[in-house]
Amino acid sequence: MRAVLLVGLLGTNPAFAANEPASRPSNGRFALHAEACKANDIFLTLKDDRIDLPVFSCTRLAFKPVSARGDTAVWDVAAKHCEGEEGKPGPQRFKLEAKGTSLRILWSDGAKSAPLMRCGK
Repeated sequence: MRAVLLVGLLGTNPAFAANEPASRPSNGRFALHAEACKANDIFLTLKDDRIDLPVFSCTRLAFKPVSARGDTAVWDVAAKHCEGEEGKPGPQRFKLEAKGTSLRILWSDGAKSAPLMRCGK
């Protein structure tokens, strides 16, 4: 009975739930800093099934939560189709790391973007 009670408490405790990332990061527009947001100099746009960068876009995204600690969460992203001036066309895999209101791309070759701040709400 104690084990059942303990499992029930752990499952509903917000502190434990906070360590599980959301199923995907929130949609939005992201820039390098607040001034870039004001100037509409957007570096990354994340939509339901699409990510757009200045010269590279990926569609048909699938998100897999990897980890969450404090205000940081990481997702594996599988994109069925990518194309543009940067990177090779076709399927791509990368990670997205959200920390507070910023988002960073972690590319499979080890490169990573600067932290990008969310513009607007």
